[in-house]
Amino acid sequence: MKSFIFSLFIFCFIYNSQAQVLKASVKVDYGYLPVEEVQKLEDLGANIEDYINNYAWTDDEYETDIDISIYIMIETSFDKSHEKMYRGQFQIKSMSGESFYDKDWEFPYQPGYLFDHSNATFDPLTDFIDYYCDLVLGGELDGYGLNLGLSYYDEAQNIANLASLSKYPKGWSNRLSDLQKIVDVRVRPLREAKPDFFEATYLLEEGKINEAKVFATKVLDAIEKVVSEQPNNKYLKNFFDAHHVDFGKIFQGDAEALNRLIRYDNYHRETYRKAMD
Repeated sequence: MKSFIFSLFIFCFIYNSQAQVLKASVKVDYGYLPVEEVQKLEDLGANIEDYINNYAWTDDEYETDIDISIYIMIETSFDKSHEKMYRGQFQIKSMSGESFYDKDWEFPYQPGYLFDHSNATFDPLTDFIDYYCDLVLGGELDGYGLNLGLSYYDEAQNIANLASLSKYPKGWSNRLSDLQKIVDVRVRPLREAKPDFFEATYLLEEGKINEAKVFATKVLDAIEKVVSEQPNNKYLKNFFDAHHVDFGKIFQGDAEALNRLIRYDNYHRETYRKAMD
């Protein structure tokens, strides 16, 4: 049977000719907005879906879909410099575990709003969407091979820098800080070990437990390096939030490995304790 790692090698080999296409499902919650405000926003979710799904995130010939879900809660509206602005929360998740939450998003909107990927100036709606799509793509590609996601993280940083100099800087210093926690050199061992983790989960699905443990142990060694430098790193926490159940399954009954996980990720200790039985 073709191994997963061989598939990753093939992916990396043809990466320059293979596209990453995001397939988004968007849900918008209007909270307690007045009816007249809800009516102005009723096409927002569909417009964001079209903006993401109908765009070639690379210019290449082949396509590999990445399913993502987006949840937006609009909390309030206000007027600012002759614009109708909205404030809300935003969450984006991919099927493989990339997940980002933002509680401080402000953006203008009105019926007929132009969704344009080629806008030369900073747009607090579309560039915000682009920023988080780039973070998801960066994380997804890191799972395929060393530093394959770097160009997307670089693009996200460009957006954050542009936003900080725009007339809509609110929240962007925090977003830039969060991004820097991902690309920080002290977190690099975990980013480099992500292909090993996904190889381990593949082997687990194939019933090859011992082989899965070998790759997962490499990931634990990488995590140990990160914990020694940045035990409270947000990127590390997000990784455990997404994959603690997988670790429990891979190391089922392996007390030594599970105790290591408890040391590194005490928040999910109950998952690891149950896996000791």
